[in-house]
Amino acid sequence: MGRPRRFPLPGGTFLLILGAPWPSASRRTSSLVRSRWTVPTVALTSLLLLLALVVEPALAEPPRSHRFHDGKVYRGAFPDPDVFRLGHLWVASGTTIGHRSLPMLTSVDGRTWRARRARGAGARRTNDAMVGLPRWAARRRAGSHRFVATWAPAIGRTGRGRWLAAYAAPLRHQPRKRCIGIAISSRALGPFHNTRRRPLVCPRHQGAIDPDVFRDRGRTYLLWKTEGIWGALPTMLWVRELRRNGLGFRPGSHAHRLLTTADGWERPVIENPSMIRYRGRLYLFYSANRWYSRHYAIGYAVCRSVRGRCHRVRHRPLLASGRRVVGPGGESAFIGPRGQLMLAYAAWPAGHVGHERRLHVATLKPRRHGRLVVVKRLRQR
Repeated sequence: MGRPRRFPLPGGTFLLILGAPWPSASRRTSSLVRSRWTVPTVALTSLLLLLALVVEPALAEPPRSHRFHDGKVYRGAFPDPDVFRLGHLWVASGTTIGHRSLPMLTSVDGRTWRARRARGAGARRTNDAMVGLPRWAARRRAGSHRFVATWAPAIGRTGRGRWLAAYAAPLRHQPRKRCIGIAISSRALGPFHNTRRRPLVCPRHQGAIDPDVFRDRGRTYLLWKTEGIWGALPTMLWVRELRRNGLGFRPGSHAHRLLTTADGWERPVIENPSMIRYRGRLYLFYSANRWYSRHYAIGYAVCRSVRGRCHRVRHRPLLASGRRVVGPGGESAFIGPRGQLMLAYAAWPAGHVGHERRLHVATLKPRRHGRLVVVKRLRQR
């Protein structure tokens, strides 16, 4: 019999399994990375497999401990942050917490964050930024409130001045598979409505997660990650141009592969693309390794164009575990209030892997040949 093992759940919680080792999992699905079983009996193996079927759907359930109070300071977990500037405000969206399909925060200094203020009247008053749920996605219920367990949403502008929210969510009739949808709003803070009957990105044999909306030189692009197929395909990062209204891909456009998982610190998974143009260079940031471990880290590449020809500037992470924080990842690049290059990400406090992943912001400075260094860090308080 093995020692007790903890099985990671989104939002920084773990399930304790006694009696036998559990197979390793990728960031949000157990189908990509598998470890050897060391269970001495077939009966116990069958029992654990049955337990996996029961536990897997619960992965998308937000932790009950999170409460998103209207306009109040929020100090809880905020995984997979996407941050952008809106006038004097910093705005962040993140993976489902507190039974919100699209939780959003605002800040004036990048340190103290407040939950999005509620809108609407009566029973429809809510601080959930997504009010029209996608028909194709599996829904959950918290009392009378229905929501979709989204992952790693990204907010961006369209060519017509409207705002897009790209997100990943489980399929209604295939909840173990996640695909990417698009919601639209006339305002940066929503409310966002879903108008498509089907997801925008949904490969037949793979899941698709971690979207990023990137606007460059008058055009809008969607980046995403496709799940790997064990023993056949590695995880990959992709990009494709969107229509001007953002609700579909531009006719005649094609998906272009940006990066695949490399040997070394990145294995076994590369994910969460975030692209930005800064001082004439296109930077592609990404997270890699196992999201639930201290080995999770952030890397970057420099690209010749939005459509690819990306090369890694360094062969070690830009941000990795240190004395104060561990497992940085789920990053989002943006331009700061003084024109500086900044990177939002989530990480655990040192010694607390498996607890709440908090929001952090780093300031980056470019060196020669596209190299970047971290010069300042802020953390959620």
